[in-house]
Amino acid sequence: MRYWQTPYLGLRSIPKELNQFELNAFFTYSPKEQRAILAKRDSLHRLGLALQIGFIRMTGSVLAAVKVVPSELWAHLGKTLGIATPDIASLRSLYRRQRTLFTHQNAAMEILGFVRMSEHQRRALVRHLRVEVLSEFDRHRLMTHVKTWLYEHGILIEGERPLKSAIDVALTLAEDELSGVLRNDVPADVLDTWTRACAESHRSGLSFQEWLSQAPRRQSLPQIREQFERVQHLTQLGVASHAIPSVTDHIKRHYAQAMADRPPSVSQRIAETRRTIEVACFLQAALCTATDRVLAMTRQHVADLWGNGMRAVVQSAEARARTLTTFAKEVRELALDRSLREEDLRAAILRVVEQVGGGKKLSRAHLTREQLLVQNNRHSRPLLKMLCALPFESVAPHPVRQALYALREIYLQRKPVLPEAIPVHLGKVWDEMLADPDRQRALLAFEVSTLLALRRALKNGSVYVAHSFSFRSRESMLISPAEWARNRTHHYARLKLPRDPKEFTGPLVEEVSKQLQHLNKAAQAGDVTVDRTGVHLPKLPAEDVPEAVVVLRDALMERMGAEELPGVMMEVDSHTRFSWTLLGREPRSIDELRLVYAGLLAHGTALSAADTARMMPGLSADAVNQSMRWMAQEKRLREANAAVFEYMHGHPIAESWGRADLASADMMSRETVKSSPLARRDPRTKKKSIGIYTHIHDRWGIFYDQPIVLGERQAGVALEGVLRQSTVTINQLAVDTHGQTEFGMSLGKSLGKDVCPRLRDASAHKLYVTPAMTVPEGLRSVIAKNRAHPEKVESVWDEWVRMAASTHLGKASAVDILSRFGSAAAGEQLYDAGVQIGRLLLTLYLCRWFTLPDFRREILRSLNHGERVHVLEHALETGKVPRHQMSHNARLASVSSSITLLSNIVMAWTTTRMQQSLATLPADIATLAVPENLRHIAPIQERLVNFRGLFLFPIERYMARLLPTLQPVRSVFRSIR
Repeated sequence: MRYWQTPYLGLRSIPKELNQFELNAFFTYSPKEQRAILAKRDSLHRLGLALQIGFIRMTGSVLAAVKVVPSELWAHLGKTLGIATPDIASLRSLYRRQRTLFTHQNAAMEILGFVRMSEHQRRALVRHLRVEVLSEFDRHRLMTHVKTWLYEHGILIEGERPLKSAIDVALTLAEDELSGVLRNDVPADVLDTWTRACAESHRSGLSFQEWLSQAPRRQSLPQIREQFERVQHLTQLGVASHAIPSVTDHIKRHYAQAMADRPPSVSQRIAETRRTIEVACFLQAALCTATDRVLAMTRQHVADLWGNGMRAVVQSAEARARTLTTFAKEVRELALDRSLREEDLRAAILRVVEQVGGGKKLSRAHLTREQLLVQNNRHSRPLLKMLCALPFESVAPHPVRQALYALREIYLQRKPVLPEAIPVHLGKVWDEMLADPDRQRALLAFEVSTLLALRRALKNGSVYVAHSFSFRSRESMLISPAEWARNRTHHYARLKLPRDPKEFTGPLVEEVSKQLQHLNKAAQAGDVTVDRTGVHLPKLPAEDVPEAVVVLRDALMERMGAEELPGVMMEVDSHTRFSWTLLGREPRSIDELRLVYAGLLAHGTALSAADTARMMPGLSADAVNQSMRWMAQEKRLREANAAVFEYMHGHPIAESWGRADLASADMMSRETVKSSPLARRDPRTKKKSIGIYTHIHDRWGIFYDQPIVLGERQAGVALEGVLRQSTVTINQLAVDTHGQTEFGMSLGKSLGKDVCPRLRDASAHKLYVTPAMTVPEGLRSVIAKNRAHPEKVESVWDEWVRMAASTHLGKASAVDILSRFGSAAAGEQLYDAGVQIGRLLLTLYLCRWFTLPDFRREILRSLNHGERVHVLEHALETGKVPRHQMSHNARLASVSSSITLLSNIVMAWTTTRMQQSLATLPADIATLAVPENLRHIAPIQERLVNFRGLFLFPIERYMARLLPTLQPVRSVFRSIR
């Protein structure tokens, strides 16, 4: 079932307005249905049965009475069935006898295969919901899920009361079972201690519950220390020693958020079973979240430490130049001093040389390490003292853990000197500094080297903390060995991967050899130039826009007309009812509908609640703020996005814009408040920003979005966006340099996704071949010295497929996998095997990039779509993302999804107007509306939409579709004037 149909499920009357798409979808009949309809004795009975069949197909419910039948539906039925349509009164008279109504209802149900719910089916629904209620906790979404389940199983939807009862029964049974699991994992006295602790007050003046829920305000050592205090306090309560492994992270986060959103006084009045679950999940989630924040802020502290050292080295270049000038003057003076003997002159020159560095190799990294010892500020040692208290783990003995243990012993002895016997070897680059006679300076070097090694170990996952969401062990991210042993064959079949790795690597090696021959022929023909610096391409000529495209575009724009943003939103909403999806039901009033729009606009445009209320007369800031809180639900926003995206692509004109299986992914930065710990400096704008990573379809429209931190590799989020959506099927994904790694290309290929990067300097990239591969003579200068060894994957093939299957199922996200297997994992067997395959895939892609101009232009055009969409997104935003939106990932995700939904709404509106304008073109211009010309006309025409000013929504124009139960329309508007 499509997203756009779900708002109709369970309706009891025909909507007052139906568009042509809805008429064709629901009230167009198969030959079997037409025979059953036309078998009735007169036109009224035929129309009555036709209405019942179409209504059940649309809503899953029976049509109880005919109060209003839209004129469009009359005309459509008359045209479809060849029947003269009567007036409404005559059809009402048909159903004065209830027996006739029941006869038509039963006949329609029999034709469509629908039945009324039996007790056996009700119990089956409850059994199904016992699993669903612990994965989807939103009651409105659960109700939609229940209606969808009934519709897909051919069971009639006969009202919401029995469905709500089934949800309540399923939730009670599921929570009773969950409570039993918790009591098996955690002793009763510990649960009582946790419950009492949540009711206590903290020394800060807040309740313990509120104190645990506070997010860090900025990136600083005091904020790290405050998060560490939370970890220590929760550990003392025994939260870390009772991890509740039987409960999933999703369940913990839900119940934790439910408790965090309520005042402590209200939480104490919750029923015992529910309260026990909430307290346990809240403390577990608080411990994992605080640990994540400590480690994430530690990583950023180390990165800032290294960055400051590098900047100090660069800034000291002038000082070094002055030193060298002084050195030259001193040597000159010594050379002119004829009173010095040869031995004295030589000794004096050596002393001067030693003062400016002697014989050391002054690399930037070496100078940075020395600079870190000079400016190793007061923050590093207190930070390390906190880190020494965290329970780090590793699969095998790890130098970082040993170094932290050694530092813990040094700090306990209160002797700030490093022992003569260096406790741990952390790399050759530190040996000289660790052997310094000044043991205090050596201790500084040991502390800095430990911090740098810890950052690397956390990144590749070789060191982890058990009570963490983001820094957990790799093994916990993958399918368990027992489950893998049971379902290995199923996962291989789902991924379409062979059991023998040679069947995977063999065709790849053959294709690389073939493409190298094509590249050599292109070089011989002069299409490309190959020299020692790389493969050079002639610049692609700009595509000429035909005169016919200009004429067609002008004609379409002239007929589309301009519109205010509120009118655009309501017009698209009238077709997709995304407001119903966001709210979970039909709005009960005009103000409630306006509040849905207000929450969406506030999140998407970065307006505050007060600013939004001032731009929407009649709404208060408190109401808008409340709307923003319940609007921040990622699943609802994603479903609304999917509905608008599918509506946009349902227009025939969309097929002219590109391929159905190609997409591009790129990041847009949004300026934030400076004090957020998630904000990073944008290298372009030089301002604190957060990244919004969007996936744009080749036929326009955003089908996935996610917020990211600037400065991190984007290969993981690029794959994640393709895997975690079900709206479209994408086989090729165009990315830029930041979205590509060799390991990421290998993982994408294993998952059936080809990563197509636009590399920053593609011509300079070396091509990789295997040792047994024959290299054409003309390409030897661009072949890498290191050979690719695809046979390395053979020894870890089963583990590789296990990792790919875990990513495909969502057990682990592609972001986490590619973060663990980044450059910091170099030397590990699984990482090296993936890199070998990725090198061959990159070589294969580059050969096609160099030899296929049409392929190259297609990738570039798809990426340009993303840049064009970012222009629209920037036009919609009005300010900085505020601090309260940056405090939690869920709120940040709502900002990302809201700006995506607004962008899709504008593109869907433009698409609709373009499709309508095509039907009104004069005959001479209509002949120009062919796919070759239409593909040049994008559905992004922001000059036609006014994004500023007061947000005045034309409710009366669309009330029949968006608020069908608020009737009559005139009396409603008379009451609000």
